[in-house]
Amino acid sequence: MSELKLSDFKMFKAPYELPDSRAVIGAQIVGIREQEKLFGTVYSFRLIKYALQFEARKIGEEPTEDIKTLDQLAEYLVSKSDKYPTPNCVLMCAQLKVENELQGRTGAATRVGEMGFHRTFVKSQSGEERNVDLDDVISNLVQTAFTLKLGPKEFGYKKNEDGSLDLLFPTCYYKDGCRQALDDNLLNRPDGRMQCAVGSTLCQFLKLVTGYEWDYDCLEFDKPRCIARCYKF
Repeated sequence: MSELKLSDFKMFKAPYELPDSRAVIGAQIVGIREQEKLFGTVYSFRLIKYALQFEARKIGEEPTEDIKTLDQLAEYLVSKSDKYPTPNCVLMCAQLKVENELQGRTGAATRVGEMGFHRTFVKSQSGEERNVDLDDVISNLVQTAFTLKLGPKEFGYKKNEDGSLDLLFPTCYYKDGCRQALDDNLLNRPDGRMQCAVGSTLCQFLKLVTGYEWDYDCLEFDKPRCIARCYKF
């Protein structure tokens, strides 16, 4: 990937340093509730437990025992954002840990990036094939994400001749969580490829607006930029 330059990408920059913690946590909770439908209440029970453990490690406090519901967890994480400004990383790590346990790495963590963002932007989920202008799709998505304070500080994309998209994150707000998950051996997808929460979310969004199935590969991680490639299949 050394041949790729920043000048290859169309770049967007948000009018803030970090996304709004409450907005991002709220979007994640939407996805968590969907996972609860699949796994049952044990999913949320374990997720709350592990999220509190991850958070305690980050802020240097003993895990609280007062949190029993997802709504309480969300409020607690937001309330501690002055000590750890990216609580979304805590939820991501907890999701990965629970899904790895419940699925035994068979299909594990395949939906952790599906955090409810696409529900904000797309109403139709018919899956019909559509002719869309990807430049307009990406531009509108990013601008909406910035308006809602859900998007990263900086984001870039590049269209390739084969129809794939390269996504550039100079400073991803999930990076600290990815580092932690990598250390804890939680970041591998079932086929061994690396998990990317934002790449997964964008693939779900692209599926909804184009009607095609999309997947992604991580091309660079923490160098310090991250680059993912999304492609139809």
